[in-house]
Amino acid sequence: MRNYIIKSVLALVCLALISMPLSAQNAKGGGGGKPGGGGTGGSGCAFVTVPSLSYSTASPGWTIGVFGRVTNCSTGRATYTVTISSTSSCGEETIIASPVVTFRAGEGKLFSTSYVIPSDTCLGPMTVSLSAYSGSTLLARESTILTLQ
Repeated sequence: MRNYIIKSVLALVCLALISMPLSAQNAKGGGGGKPGGGGTGGSGCAFVTVPSLSYSTASPGWTIGVFGRVTNCSTGRATYTVTISSTSSCGEETIIASPVVTFRAGEGKLFSTSYVIPSDTCLGPMTVSLSAYSGSTLLARESTILTLQ
């Protein structure tokens, strides 16, 4: 049974990536950004898309897929920390993934991960965010809501 659920979630993740409209894959997203040089010195320019989820409503114990795109809008190569996080309705923040990634000028990359919602997570709206940091400076963040019931 568990293998069936895992295979089903993976199939949904693959389907979501394949079915994502080309316009969304090429979007420069929102989240602002600061013009500048990039690199890891605390300055840069990045855009992020609003993250997509494999489910809009879930329950603790479920595995969800999180998908989004980060684009380097600086004129040079830049290294950013891309963070996917969640904040429960009780205010508990969880870092789901936080890779350090190098981008060429103008390059956009798709990010995806799966996340098992802990069994003790508060029910209600959970905020799932995609953020780009240069050093400790937040360059861009977008969020969406996952309803836990």
